[in-house]
Amino acid sequence: MFADAGYDVWLGNARGNTYSRQHKHIHPDTSDFWRFSWHEIGVYDLAAMLDYALEESNSSSLHFVAHSQGTTTFFVLMSTLPLYNEKVRSVHLLAPIAYMRNHSFILSKLGRIFLGSPSFLSSVLGSMELLPITGVQKLMCEHVCSEGSMFQFLCSGLLDFIGGWGTQHLNQTLLTDVCATHPAGASTSQIIHYLQLYTSGDFRQYDYGREQNEIIYQQATPPSYNVQNIKSCVDMYYSDNDYMSAVEDVEFLATLLPCAELYRIPYSDWNHYDFLWSSNVKEVINNKIIEKMLRYDLEHALDESF
Repeated sequence: MFADAGYDVWLGNARGNTYSRQHKHIHPDTSDFWRFSWHEIGVYDLAAMLDYALEESNSSSLHFVAHSQGTTTFFVLMSTLPLYNEKVRSVHLLAPIAYMRNHSFILSKLGRIFLGSPSFLSSVLGSMELLPITGVQKLMCEHVCSEGSMFQFLCSGLLDFIGGWGTQHLNQTLLTDVCATHPAGASTSQIIHYLQLYTSGDFRQYDYGREQNEIIYQQATPPSYNVQNIKSCVDMYYSDNDYMSAVEDVEFLATLLPCAELYRIPYSDWNHYDFLWSSNVKEVINNKIIEKMLRYDLEHALDESF
């Protein structure tokens, strides 16, 4: 839809997934490869992606759209390296995640007990590969999630369990493709970092424990991200039935940002994955984003003409 509206479209990519395992020096079979969280994805990878896209397109700024962890990396980058605020025009964040005080995913409630604070277990389980795509998974997808399969409800049920029960918006015909590409591999440290946010109630860097924190941060606890540094005007799209991005957390974050506009999805059953795979995502979200982008470009083109 963005391409049809006349835009060059650049797709971001998180390190460690199916398409991002070709490190020049470190092999993905080693723990060194997986020693990262979404902090590194934000500060290093997202910064590199923005710079690359702008250089290749000979532009000074771009429109930015992200979902879930992609929004977290945006908050990390713009808080840590505020100069990057100048490189974005409009910003559209779907199911944004920073503060997680009201997070309601059931496995997170269990996980925070064991991994929500620095411990021997979190140090052992950190920096490992999590949920890579396998040949068995692809085979199962073809038979279990395919249209007409009597087991297709298992695929949609899994998305409901993670993202929010009861949605009537999921485009069932996409399930085979979703299953074939998700999950795509990540570092366990990414999950542990989120669990730490859930436990602390703060939006801050990775907690390595007091001793390591003193070495890395020169203080006992991890520094918080200063979201006041985010000068870009941010549009945040959120919903009532999202287990990952709670209404209260999004609205609290909006009070801390210098410029934020909220759009609450007008469906009580809209969940975390409907932002991506809803049958009516075009009307509910995509059209709104494109309209805002076009309006922004028109207004700024007029400004520059005077």
